[in-house]
Amino acid sequence: MTASHPIPTTPSKSSILPRRLLSLLLLPSLFLTLTQAASPRTTLIDATGTISRSATTPSLSTTTSSSTGIVTIVTSPGTKSAFTTSQLASTSPHQREGVTLNGIDEDSISSSTTMVLTSPGATLTGSSSLARGNGAAAASVVAGSIILNGITESDLEKSAFESTRHGHTLSGIFRARLMVLPQGEEEESGGNMCTLVLVVPTEVEDVDKVIGDVNDIFESAKLGLGLDVTFEDLYDVKIEVVQNDADAVKVMSMASAAATAHTLPPKLSIPSTVIKTYTKMSSTSEPSPSVASAILSCDESMTRNHKTARAKLTAWRSRTQRGLTVDHFGSAALQLRSRAMEQYDRDTILAAGLAGSIAAPYRLETRIRLAGRIEGIVRELFLVQVGLLEDSTMKRFEATLLRKYSGRGPKGGGGIDDATVDTVYDDNAAMVRSAVFAFDTAMDDLVLPSLSLTKAKAVREMTTKLESALAVFPDSAAARLKSLREVAKAANKQHAPEVKAAPPSDRSMNVGLDLVAMVRPDGFGSLQGFVGYQLGGNNMIVGIHNDADSPDVIGQFGGTRPPFLRIQPKLKIDVEL
Repeated sequence: MTASHPIPTTPSKSSILPRRLLSLLLLPSLFLTLTQAASPRTTLIDATGTISRSATTPSLSTTTSSSTGIVTIVTSPGTKSAFTTSQLASTSPHQREGVTLNGIDEDSISSSTTMVLTSPGATLTGSSSLARGNGAAAASVVAGSIILNGITESDLEKSAFESTRHGHTLSGIFRARLMVLPQGEEEESGGNMCTLVLVVPTEVEDVDKVIGDVNDIFESAKLGLGLDVTFEDLYDVKIEVVQNDADAVKVMSMASAAATAHTLPPKLSIPSTVIKTYTKMSSTSEPSPSVASAILSCDESMTRNHKTARAKLTAWRSRTQRGLTVDHFGSAALQLRSRAMEQYDRDTILAAGLAGSIAAPYRLETRIRLAGRIEGIVRELFLVQVGLLEDSTMKRFEATLLRKYSGRGPKGGGGIDDATVDTVYDDNAAMVRSAVFAFDTAMDDLVLPSLSLTKAKAVREMTTKLESALAVFPDSAAARLKSLREVAKAANKQHAPEVKAAPPSDRSMNVGLDLVAMVRPDGFGSLQGFVGYQLGGNNMIVGIHNDADSPDVIGQFGGTRPPFLRIQPKLKIDVEL
């Protein structure tokens, strides 16, 4: 008799594939909210976009309870999911599933507080209903939290986020939510917002831009529906970085908590609601080719003109960050805005002629967005330059006060007659008027009356600041220091001993100063010159070279701009003994 030992066998590929697909949907963080037993998974819409027969069976008509939360995870076809294991990275893109629901049977629903819907997002190449993002839109209608997965760094770097596959997915999600909004108007009035989590691979530098792009997508989806609702009324956007399983667990826990706090409609049937919304979205007629082309031209023109205007605005912002104002800012900004809007109108003239379609209102809405983006930066630069003018005006005013201050003003007392007091007050009033006039003249280059950026308020505030600075100047540290210096100087004159003339001697000492100065303003090296002057043993050479913006010069200074003014003094001493 021989003992038999079990021979280890390797599982076949056909048995590995279902396991991989199962682990794709059972997220690591899902075990924090579900029971230890694996919850069942039901396919509502298969990968071909067909409604599953099992989704319409009576056993799946279970309604949610008051403590149930629904999380919808939207994946990006062709992009590795941040919520999958490394083994799923090699799964073929042709093996993607449709819309599935986890945790729907009676046993799990009584012991679970969170159910998960998964759906693929929109693509830029497919033409099926799922590829247009209708599955993700239908799955998001019932969710209290939506996790948009698969956003890459290249998607965030694009100037038009709405033209990416994630922009198409968000457009469908927003449109589906707005389509059912009138039936749930009382629910929305209570501030029952849905949490929208954007999963990114790295930290986002410009968070406001990403949120602004998402808001623009919402405004575009709202066109033609006639709803008076804002993006902030319906969604709470969060941007989360997921780089490992721990991050995925954290995001899933946060989404589950938000979904549980979200109030669901009473007796909500998840399968029937998802299928009903999917059918309605799929049956919605697509715009005609002419309308779609007109809408696309609006998006392309807005992106192109905004990019051109932003390049100029960025150069102006860089100048203000160095403490400099933009020459003739008001007229230049008005010309920049007018040029961008006129170019947009020419590019989109065909959309204005499509009466009765959504192209015309979309063109107007996009034009308003383009103008708003340009005007927002212009207003910011205006306020920054007003602050720079206020600071420079105040510094010059204080320097003038210090130069004319004698320490014997009205607050000095000490037997000053009325005529002297009147003279001092007249001089101070003249200095205030002179400073206000200089500030008012400089503001003429900044104002844009068409954008309500005027100088009246700034001039009033500047006048008040100058008068306040004048009132407190005699008690300032600079004024007191000058008074002490004048007292010390007068005392030294009274007690200074007589200095006898030195006898003639052959010894001598000559001191000379060489001063070399270099001015390097903005430019690329088109202007260069030097000038010199000599007086006795003193020499002075001043040069100018407008190469501060040259890449070669910036590279010589380690990536930073060269100083605007550089002075090199040299002291020469000639001693004869």
